[in-house]
Amino acid sequence: DIGDQALQIVATTMRNAIRVNDMIGRWGGEEFLAILVGVKKDNLISIIEKVRTLVERSGLPYNGSLLKVTVSVGITLVQDNDTADSIQKRADNALYISKNNGRNQTTMI
Repeated sequence: DIGDQALQIVATTMRNAIRVNDMIGRWGGEEFLAILVGVKKDNLISIIEKVRTLVERSGLPYNGSLLKVTVSVGITLVQDNDTADSIQKRADNALYISKNNGRNQTTMI
């Protein structure tokens, strides 16, 4: 139950931090996938860092204290010869770099 509540906090925070026309959804167990259209590299990094920071500052009441939640993020930009699979794999590789480098950070490939 507490894990599901943590996922709901992350999803709500992400949904409230991105534009109405952008898409976000749960991709796997505890992974989310967001598609932001028409965003340049610097702006994308800024948006994602805003989301990461908002999640980091949120919390979930649990046993009289506040359970902190963080996210590790992998991001990429679409390239000319990309397929949906190549984009997803590149973003996934970036995610694992963030996790392996200590979590609660953003990596862009």
